[in-house]
Amino acid sequence: MAGLINERVKPVGDSPRGTYDARVVQNVRICTDHYRLTLGLGRFPASTPGQFVQIECRGAEGGGSGGGGGNSEFRIQNSELATEYRAIEWGPGLSRPALHDPDFLKATAYLRRPFSIAARRENGGAVEIDIIHRVVGRGTHWMETLERGQEVSVIGPLGKGFRIPEQLELALLVGGGVGIPPMIYLAEAVHRAGKRAVAFVGAQRKDLVPLTISPCSPAASGEGEPVLNATEFADYGFPTVVSTDDGSMGTKGFVTGALRKFIEKLKSNSEFRIQNSELAGVVVYCCGPTPMMKATAKVCAELGVVCQVSLEQPMACGMGTCQSCVVKWRGLDAERLAEGEWKYKLTCTDGPVFDSRELAW
Repeated sequence: MAGLINERVKPVGDSPRGTYDARVVQNVRICTDHYRLTLGLGRFPASTPGQFVQIECRGAEGGGSGGGGGNSEFRIQNSELATEYRAIEWGPGLSRPALHDPDFLKATAYLRRPFSIAARRENGGAVEIDIIHRVVGRGTHWMETLERGQEVSVIGPLGKGFRIPEQLELALLVGGGVGIPPMIYLAEAVHRAGKRAVAFVGAQRKDLVPLTISPCSPAASGEGEPVLNATEFADYGFPTVVSTDDGSMGTKGFVTGALRKFIEKLKSNSEFRIQNSELAGVVVYCCGPTPMMKATAKVCAELGVVCQVSLEQPMACGMGTCQSCVVKWRGLDAERLAEGEWKYKLTCTDGPVFDSRELAW
C-alpha cells in the first residue's frame, strides 16, 4: 500500500486560516430564535462569501481557550495548559473521587460549531465579522448569553467560497433558515462587482425570518414578486422575495416554488437569451437545509441555470482532519466520472461551495 495517496486527506498549505481571539461587539436578537453576533478581531485573513468559521462555544468556565484555560489546577507558565494530567483511580468498594475539571462538572459543547460569515467590515485596521445563528442546541444557547466585551475563540476563514464569474448578469441569492447569512455577505460582493441580484428567502413562519424589514417599505409580495424592503439586501439596491411555509409573510410555500416561477419569467426575457440550453448570465447561489438545496438544484437543472450550493454538513474540525463531513461527488466537465460512479469529497476543504451538478444528491 506504500505510495498510495488518499486524495480525500490532503493538507491545505496555502490556506491563511488561523486561530484568533475575538471580542463581542454586540449580540442582538433579530427575530424569535435568531441572533446577530458581531465579533471584533485585531486581525483576520481575507475572506470570501461562502466561507465559514469554527467557534468554540464555551468560555473560561468551561475550559475553553476563550479565557486562556480557566482551571488553575492545570495552568502552568505562560498560561498554557499542562500536557500531563493526573490519573483518576479508585478501587473496588471505594467512592468515586470528586472531579474538578470543569469539562466534567456540567454539560459543555466540547466541539467547535461551524457558522457562515454573514458580513465583514474593516474598521481602522481591525476587522468585524457578523455571525447570524439560531438558538437550537448547547453551543448556540451559550452564544445567546454572550455580552459585549466577552472573548470568543474563532478558527477561520475556512473552506472555499462562492465564485462570481465575469459573465454574470443577474445573481439569484436563495437562502433558507440559517442558510440566509452567507447570502447577505454575498450580496455585498455582487454589488461590489457591479452586478444585479434578487434575494429569495425562505422560513417556516414570519417570526423566523432573520432580516430587517423596514416598516416604511412595502410588505412582502404574496405573489412572489421582488420587493425592495429587506434592509440587508435593499442597501445594495437588491429586492427580496420572501416565502414562508404557513404564508404568514410573503408567498405561501417553499422558496423553490417562488424561484421556479421567477426563472420561468426570465426565460421569456430576451435580455437573458438562452445559449446551449442554459439561461445565459444568470447564476443561482443557494444555502440552507439539504432538502431545500437539492430541490433548488433540481429546479436549476430543469430550467438550464447554473447553481452553486453551500452545503451544511455536520462537521467536527472544519479542516479536513476528522473526515465527518463527506459528500458524494461525481465531478463536472473534464473531471466528470463515469455514469453511476462517485467518490467522496470533504465539505470543509473541498467546499462548502460546489456546483450543484458535481454532487450525487
